[in-house]
Order: sequence, then C-alpha cells, then structure tokens
Amino acid sequence: MLRSLTAAAALAALSFAAALPASAATAASAPAAKKATKKIMPVKPAVEPVSATNDNLEPGQLSAADRVLVGVADCEFKQKVTVEKIEGHSGNFKLTFDKKAYIMVPEETTTGAIRLRDTGGAVVWVQIPRKSMLMNEKEHHRLVDECQADEQRIAVQSAAQAAANAPILAPSVAGSGNAAASAAATAVGAAPAAPFVSSARPPAAAAPAAPAKTTTTTTTTTTTVSVVPPAPVERSAQAPDAAASGMWK
Repeated sequence: MLRSLTAAAALAALSFAAALPASAATAASAPAAKKATKKIMPVKPAVEPVSATNDNLEPGQLSAADRVLVGVADCEFKQKVTVEKIEGHSGNFKLTFDKKAYIMVPEETTTGAIRLRDTGGAVVWVQIPRKSMLMNEKEHHRLVDECQADEQRIAVQSAAQAAANAPILAPSVAGSGNAAASAAATAVGAAPAAPFVSSARPPAAAAPAAPAKTTTTTTTTTTTVSVVPPAPVERSAQAPDAAASGMWK
C-alpha cells in the first residue's frame, strides 16, 4: 500500500514538471507575436532634385549671363551666398548657400532684373541693382535676403551720398533768403526817376537827366539794365491875349 502511494506521488510530480516547460514556451512566444504586429516600416526620404549643366541656352539667356554678379555676397543675419561661373559651360553658374550647391542658368525677364533658376527646380536667385535674394521655388518663400555684392554695395552708397549732397549742389533760387537779397540789391542800386516838370516857360538851362540803372542780383548771375528816360519836352511861351494883357497894366 505504501509503495503504491509513493509511486503515484512520483508520477504526479513528473507530470507537473513536464507541463512547466510547455507553459513557459507558450508565455515566451506570446510577446514575440505582439512585437511582430507593431513593427513600423521606415519611411524613405524624398529624393532631392539633381542639378545639371545646360549648354542649350538661347541668345537672350547668354546676354543676361554677362550681367550676373559673381563672387561672395554678404546677406542678412551674417549669411553668405557664393556665385561662380562654371568653366566650359557658357551661361552656367554654381551657387552655394548653406553648404548646398546648385547649378543655375539665367532666364529672360521683361523687368530688367537678373533671374537665375536652378536646373533641378529647387531655388531661384533674383538680382536687382540694389540687392539679391534666394527663393525656394517649390514653397515660394525666401531662403535669404538683402544680399549685396561689391558692385551693389558701391551703387547703394553712391546713391545715398548723391541724395545727401543734392541740396548743396542745386539750391533753390526761389528761396526766401535769395528773394530778400535780390530786393535789397535792387533798392540800393536803383536811382529815383526824375519828376516831370510842366511849366509855361522852359527852364533856363535844361540839362539831360542821367540814365537810371536797375541792378538785379541772384545767387548765380548779375544783370544790369540801363533805363534811359525820354528827353524833356521844350514848350515855347505863348503871347497873352489883349484882355489878359490889360489886366496887368
């Protein structure tokens, strides 16, 4: 009886031990199945357009290329844009900004501005006499602005200096000060006109009046005008009639 109970206990222990690895394997496989369902595929980055040289440019494009300013342009926020010619490819330029390089070719415009377009369609470089700017062609916004090459910087400084010196180089002749000076000069230089004398008898010795002179002074020129009065009219004495003569006798 004791032996049968011991054998039964041993058989039960073996059955329990055999069941443990199976349950452990089932529990270990369950998380693996969940991880497989949550796996996310990586997203491939968008392919950037590739720039390439273009040797099939129109005469108008080649003419515009002669007016492109090359070199380093200083921009806002201490940024820089470099434009340089590509040797062996007429009208092609290499533009470098923010560690990226683009191959640019000119486009014909009706406004006189210089427009360089990336052959890959990413950016546009606009050059006007005062400044240049780089535009994102797809998103239609500025990447950098207020860029100036040496020629543009000199042109802006020359225009500002000319505007500052304009009042000195070309003063207004019709100013209040000039008008007052002209009136004072006229009052001093002008001689009074001789009064007209009317008498029954001619003056004893009628001397011709000296010609009067009028002087007009401006800030730039002085004009002298001589005014000659007409000669005095001599009138002969008329003989008194008989009635008037008898009154004084």
